[in-house]
Amino acid sequence: MVGEEHGTGGRPVLFLHGGGQTRHAWDKAVADMGAHGTRAISVDLRGHGESDPVESGVYRFDAYAEDVVAMANEVRARYGARPAVVGASLGGLSSLLAEVRNPGLLEALVLVDITPDMDESGVARIQGFMGENLDEGFASLEEAADAIARYLPHRKRPANLDGLGKNLRLDADGRYRWHWDPRFLDPETGINAHA
Repeated sequence: MVGEEHGTGGRPVLFLHGGGQTRHAWDKAVADMGAHGTRAISVDLRGHGESDPVESGVYRFDAYAEDVVAMANEVRARYGARPAVVGASLGGLSSLLAEVRNPGLLEALVLVDITPDMDESGVARIQGFMGENLDEGFASLEEAADAIARYLPHRKRPANLDGLGKNLRLDADGRYRWHWDPRFLDPETGINAHA
């Protein structure tokens, strides 16, 4: 997994993004916390961003929870302290599962945009959006921003699309595609395969 660290001291705080996102969702938070004396670490979860896709294509919650355990153990070994975790959606639920299975693994856990009891219609809506342009991608960052604006009409569409560019990859065919392994949504091996 690929990650980055801000700050050189203080207690470690691990920032984990949601499904379909990358570590860059936390760029401002980790930079701010690092500047104020916290060791802030953001990571691209398996199959997302710059982290390699999983050869097997397995993206179940169990696997993500195991990754959280491995990351927490690595942080503890490297810095001598259990990490606190700030986890959005996938990152939060995976961290919750890791802590339930390994009590005391984490110093603290902050859940963002997730609850232990999820509304299945909300999950279906999110995954529906994630799968809409999976194969064809987008002709431009602007087209991707328009799709997000339709999905989230209550949010102001950003004028600067640099952040969005970190969540998409430009493929050889000139199309922009989400920067995560499409097998994440596969019904047999993806995030819902256990359901």
